[in-house]
Amino acid sequence: MPRRKITNNATSRHAKGTGAAYVYSELRQDILDLSLAPGSNLDEAGLVERFGMSRTPVREALIRLAADGLVTLLPNRGAMVTTVDLMEFPRYVEALDLAQRAVSRFAALRRSHAELRSIVAARDAFEQATRSKDSLIMTARNRDYHVAIASASHNTHIAELYCRLLDEGMRMLRIPFAFDPAGSNGVEQHVAKIVKEHRAITAAIKAQDAERAELLAHAHTELFRSRFLQYLNQNLSDDIDISWPKEAARR
Repeated sequence: MPRRKITNNATSRHAKGTGAAYVYSELRQDILDLSLAPGSNLDEAGLVERFGMSRTPVREALIRLAADGLVTLLPNRGAMVTTVDLMEFPRYVEALDLAQRAVSRFAALRRSHAELRSIVAARDAFEQATRSKDSLIMTARNRDYHVAIASASHNTHIAELYCRLLDEGMRMLRIPFAFDPAGSNGVEQHVAKIVKEHRAITAAIKAQDAERAELLAHAHTELFRSRFLQYLNQNLSDDIDISWPKEAARR
């Protein structure tokens, strides 16, 4: 994927304080769409040249990405794109499940009418994004939906943990939208399940049914977990016949 090189004139196009936000946004997208692969070195001098900015906004962007769990800062060695540690996947899902259940339960109990409207709007935005069939856009809108629920929980401690988990796992959370193990309509069927579950969770929050909201949130985590494991378990080599022809074996 070709890089967009920005000349030094780019600095003048960014108001004070927005340079770091721009670098953050660009690098975040590169990491999530895997243009920057896990483990990639993020050379500060190279980033300064790429964006045509000083080291300060670049460093600020890297620190912010590190807070999202997408970048690992290396003492005296710059930074790298955080690797995806499959050994930690079971623990990650445990934490995601607990946080998702908690924010959904609390949102059902505490949401305001304005917050409910925000949840509904985010749900509808995700459904609109599914028409694009763009895995990155769907992942982002899916995150927005769950962040809206977290905001309605009125528990900043759990909400901040939950949002960090969403950001930290964005590359894994993208897989359900990006891979198709079941054929040409596998992704469509999975997305249809997500849409159905989003609608059910939203309805439970609207009805202020905390128990049902929590139960549905747990099922939603399980949908992601099972889909991710399906991705890990795929093996197309089972369909390939590599046996030697009998004539060749006799030679």
